[in-house]
Amino acid sequence: MPTKTYHHLPEEKRLQIEKAAIAEFAANPLQSASINAIVNQAGIAKGSFYQYFENIDDLHGHILNIVSRKKLEVINSLPLDSASLDTFRYLRRVLQAAVEFQIRFPDLASIERFQRLNSSKPSSVDQETGERVSGDGRFHAFLTQGILCDDIATWVDVDIAAFMLEIVEGGIAPYLVERIGEKAPAITSSRLDSVYDRNTQDLIDNLMDIIEAGMARDPQIRKDYFSK
Repeated sequence: MPTKTYHHLPEEKRLQIEKAAIAEFAANPLQSASINAIVNQAGIAKGSFYQYFENIDDLHGHILNIVSRKKLEVINSLPLDSASLDTFRYLRRVLQAAVEFQIRFPDLASIERFQRLNSSKPSSVDQETGERVSGDGRFHAFLTQGILCDDIATWVDVDIAAFMLEIVEGGIAPYLVERIGEKAPAITSSRLDSVYDRNTQDLIDNLMDIIEAGMARDPQIRKDYFSK
């Protein structure tokens, strides 16, 4: 994690370093990222880098926390309350948030994808604040709540289902953004309910129909899905 020296830097300089790091980690996975490229882009001496971070892994962890907090901001900006929505309606909105995150913060989304490809279990805790912000820990919590609310069948393995949803969330966003194509800029300036064209929303709904049919407690939901 960043040193006290780093935290005492002027905000403008810290943002400059973080901007350079985000650009490098968005273009390259951690194992290929270059400290030289980061310090050159940030306009700092290489010796200064080691006053701020122990190594490039330390900086990468700091940037991952920024990614997680920014994604949480997007999710929390949605007009929803998990307590007032059933589990599957809430999950639909989470997938919509993943698409918005991909569009609004493509570099951060790229870093998140690299992390998923190089980690068997995504981190769900911000190491700097201790706050649970992303990853299958978040899915685990509301799947557990879904079972308690009788939305999800009790036989569902929450650990496996949470990990599956983490993979789905990470893959559906870039896929849908590619499908949206030139319409993407409009999404950043409109509310989620109105930005998706019918085909895009249908893709999300179809995916959720599959997930719901597989996990729902109500057998009628599965029967209705497989009788289509």
